[in-house]
Amino acid sequence: MASRGPLSAPGRIRRPRRVLPGEVDGGAPSVLLLEGGAIRGGSVLLDTRIGDGRPMHSPTQRPVPATKTDRSPRYREIALSTLRVDSVLPFALHARIEGEHIVYRREDLPFTETQRGALLENGIETLFVSEEQAEHYWSYLTVGIEAALRDHSRPLAERSRVLQESTERLSARVSSLPVRSENVELARGVVCGSLSFQGEGKPCLHALMEAMTDRNPLHARALQACQYGIALAREIGGFPEEDLEALGMGILMMDLGMLQLPAELHAKEGPLSFDEWSWIKRHPALGIELLEGLEGVPELAREVIFGHHERLDGSGYPQGLRAAEIGRALRVVAIADTFATLTCGSELREPLTTYEALRHMQSELAPGLDPALVSRFVSLLGREDGASTS
Repeated sequence: MASRGPLSAPGRIRRPRRVLPGEVDGGAPSVLLLEGGAIRGGSVLLDTRIGDGRPMHSPTQRPVPATKTDRSPRYREIALSTLRVDSVLPFALHARIEGEHIVYRREDLPFTETQRGALLENGIETLFVSEEQAEHYWSYLTVGIEAALRDHSRPLAERSRVLQESTERLSARVSSLPVRSENVELARGVVCGSLSFQGEGKPCLHALMEAMTDRNPLHARALQACQYGIALAREIGGFPEEDLEALGMGILMMDLGMLQLPAELHAKEGPLSFDEWSWIKRHPALGIELLEGLEGVPELAREVIFGHHERLDGSGYPQGLRAAEIGRALRVVAIADTFATLTCGSELREPLTTYEALRHMQSELAPGLDPALVSRFVSLLGREDGASTS
């Protein structure tokens, strides 16, 4: 997990007294200092340059006060790995110091390798963007995913990690209220980036599986199901590119209806009552209702959202369809969603390994899943070098 604690080596943060408005000489400067020097010696504001591009003063000169944000804004956590080096950021970066969010880098300035290295050297892998500028961050991520994936100078493991962390943040936004056209376009961006990456070959899916290990199940399940779903659909063939895109979008948005359920259902520990389970079974239809009137949602995506819990033996919902009534797309989704659910785990159940999940799907859960597609899925996840998946 990314570090969320205070700065580490080369020194701990010393919090000087703040300079009040109008105060001049006589008080300690309101800057963030690292004891024993800073990132590279001298006084630094977490960065080698101030937000407007001017160098920091030396300790003997009067420093420029650090900008402290208002206490009221809300912030979203972003991973340092999602920021492209030498790209101009259309949003300000904030660091969390002693529970407060401090401006680290103002918007419309380039983010450099020197700054990235200094942050990593100080143990910072997580920054923040204000809620007001979050949409700029989502757009930046969407545009940047394909650029990062095209950079073959990066190792495959690093590219897959960038894709996973970027798409995980985007998919968290997709699965949040209010549901707007922007959610749909973000979903499209996630799927297009994933299709592009997986199109390079089977090793890319395996690298993604490694990157998806130990992710937050609350945000990761739909994204993982999406990755597995489009991989299996491409493997079996018969899905044109636009259908692969629609299939992936539907999987990403399949649990939107859960946002409409009573809060106590999400927080409950232990088995659900009959009435509570009846509520859960309504979430596919509620998801369709949320998307009503929104443009850009393909018909296949809507079909996936409504039918992703249908199973071949009629045990699924909301319609209880049986084998002859369930098309190839929903059969693919059933396998991808089941595997992602088993390997992500939950608050009540530990995640299974790849081997355990596949074995469970071929035994206890076999009646609800297409056996031929399960076999193709097992083959898809197998290593080309013959090594078994964990």
